Amino acid sequence: MISKETTAIISISNNGIILNPRSNNKEQIPYSDVSKIHISVHQRQFVLKIFLISYFIFTLFCLNYLNLELSVFSIVIFTINFLVMNSLDFKSYRLQIVLKNNMIIEKRIPKKLKYEFISIVNEVRGNLNLEPTVVL
Repeated sequence: MISKETTAIISISNNGIILNPRSNNKEQIPYSDVSKIHISVHQRQFVLKIFLISYFIFTLFCLNYLNLELSVFSIVIFTINFLVMNSLDFKSYRLQIVLKNNMIIEKRIPKKLKYEFISIVNEVRGNLNLEPTVVL
């Protein structure tokens, strides 16, 4: 079942996919133009690693050049940050529609709606496979 929040981003009709169905600029993509459709996951691990490495260097600097209280405080903050960043999920999800002319259309997907979009992708893939093709 497609929720109201999902239909605000994308909708499926008999002829194709409708992007932004509630706006004035309804863009419809026919199934014959769609080559692939999938959900991609983007992780921000590189930025987090850079942050942790720089913070670790700052902690070492505090140990060498500052007083003991600030150094201990900095180490405690570093361990808390390390634990929090490893426990949080820093992922973003995008719906990618690849057309036959190699144009890519991306829509950002909220994290709480990713499972609904998986069902939409499966439904669109089913419609793509049902179209008759002539093999010579």
